Amino acid sequence: MSNQPPIPSSGESLPDYKRTLGFWDLFSISVGIIVGSGVLVFTGRAIAITGRSVCLAYLLACVWVVCTALPTILMCSVIRLLGGAYTQSNLFLGERWGGFYLAIYILSQMGLNLYAQTFALYFCQLFRLETQLEKPVAAVMITVFYLVNFFGVDAMAKVQNLMTGVLLLALIWFTVRGLPRVQWGSFFDHDFLPAGLGGLFQASTLLTYSLMGATMLMPYSAEAKNPQRDLPLAAAISTFAIAVLFALMGVVCSGILPVEQVAGQTLGVVAQAFLSTPEYLFFMIGGALMASATTLNGLIGSVPKPLVMMSHDGWLPRSLGKLHPKYKTAYRYLFLYYLITMAPLLLGVDISAISDLTLLGTYTQQALFIFFMRRIPEMFPEAWERSIFHMPRAVFEAVMWVCFVGSCLNVYGQIRNSDAATIAVNLAVMAVGVAFSLVWYRSGRVKVSPSWEMETGD
Repeated sequence: MSNQPPIPSSGESLPDYKRTLGFWDLFSISVGIIVGSGVLVFTGRAIAITGRSVCLAYLLACVWVVCTALPTILMCSVIRLLGGAYTQSNLFLGERWGGFYLAIYILSQMGLNLYAQTFALYFCQLFRLETQLEKPVAAVMITVFYLVNFFGVDAMAKVQNLMTGVLLLALIWFTVRGLPRVQWGSFFDHDFLPAGLGGLFQASTLLTYSLMGATMLMPYSAEAKNPQRDLPLAAAISTFAIAVLFALMGVVCSGILPVEQVAGQTLGVVAQAFLSTPEYLFFMIGGALMASATTLNGLIGSVPKPLVMMSHDGWLPRSLGKLHPKYKTAYRYLFLYYLITMAPLLLGVDISAISDLTLLGTYTQQALFIFFMRRIPEMFPEAWERSIFHMPRAVFEAVMWVCFVGSCLNVYGQIRNSDAATIAVNLAVMAVGVAFSLVWYRSGRVKVSPSWEMETGD
């Protein structure tokens, strides 16, 4: 695979997005995407594997996430990416492999419906509504956030900032109120590291799902005021901050009640044990509901960016990639994904396993990106010199190799956590992507444009 920048095409001009997102907008979007329903569900599952050392598992998961995200953060400090990870694929895998990227990307985004379903599940349980109302509630949430994103990135950011503020307040309150109630005298007994280092490693790779999100900030590079500075800082700070917060929440979740009572359970079980009724309601509304809502809103906003550039380059129909003349949003792709997100509700299809099925392929693709991204200083020497993360070449090489090894270990961990069917599905998706890439690229329909810029910002 080539890692040379694509040559310019003679096609139409690149998408013209509104560039209005500042640091705090990007930080809010990143936090909202990271803090999803994963922490509510996977914390209990991780406790079942590694007991009270779940706090260490979260910190170790941060290492795997950083290994995956750091090269992307370094890249975003060098160039503006108009096509998100599709632009990254063109630069570091080669322009002929857009179909390989597309195959993995489409399936990885099929799980948007799950965040709406999670919101509806908690909503109906919290307010003791009939289970039959879960689908209508999920449908309302999907409709609301697609409408918010239709009206532009400014509207999306304002809603995200508000929800993220409430979300952080709820999680911090849960942690502050819970830490004094932890049974420290018995915290490090036999329920700490019950499965040894192997169990800690297994739990940490499982928890990477709860911390992933910084790389999903990359598509917003196209709409940021100063992406080379603000986007990498927002991604890095949010990831470290949330990892520490989750580790402290892990202490609370595993240290107040006996491990057997919280293993495999949601955070709501622990919250109900020590919070007053008003506090519990605030945690469930501001924490559980907002976690799903912020992730859904942030991901919907990021979904169309790679697809717009793929339409521009000929991998997908050009008509789908048109931006709204006023709001500068990819309204046709938004409507298409609105139908895709609503379909499981209307058809009664269970897609709960889809997002897990494609994790292995996604992490494998990211490991490939990291391997070829070692040439960033050679490909963009002047921009690399201006990067806020500029470092000596030897240090950069060492960092990239560490990240590559770490990302490969994460892939290995995902394989260990997957069954044969999941592995087979991922291999099949990657095989289809490779075949489509080769056939469609050779057809002559693809004319790749350099969808990156190197301005220093405002």
